Amino acid sequence: MKIKVWKSTGLVLAANLSLVCGLQAAEIGKSLYVRLGGQSAIQAVASDLVDRILLDDRVNNWFAQAAASSANAAAYKSKLSDFICQNTGGPCNYTGRDMVAAHKGRAVTSEAFDAVVQDLIAVLDNLEVPSKEKRQLLEILGPLKASIVQK
Repeated sequence: MKIKVWKSTGLVLAANLSLVCGLQAAEIGKSLYVRLGGQSAIQAVASDLVDRILLDDRVNNWFAQAAASSANAAAYKSKLSDFICQNTGGPCNYTGRDMVAAHKGRAVTSEAFDAVVQDLIAVLDNLEVPSKEKRQLLEILGPLKASIVQK
């Protein structure tokens, strides 16, 4: 009788372990774009980030062009959304300038870059992005500092 109970328990544990491993494997195969929630989630991040940046006195002077009109802000949000989408494995095609060209002559400081990262973290927290995905997105965007900060 004890052998049957142990055998049954072992089979149940093995089945549960297989299920968990299978779910983890399926999750591993998904792109960051998918795990973030796809296009609508990426657009929400981009939109909320631009809104936050435009209100942030630490950095909004670098975004005067985006703040000049609602059409400019919408275009900036769209470009940012495409940039994030493409760099997280999504189907988008970012057609904007590369980061060096886009920031050349703008005198972006390290402090300004860090402030935008802080704004991004606040947006991701507000949207309840899981910590793993938040970390991975920051790992993708963080190395851009060398291309953006030129002062």
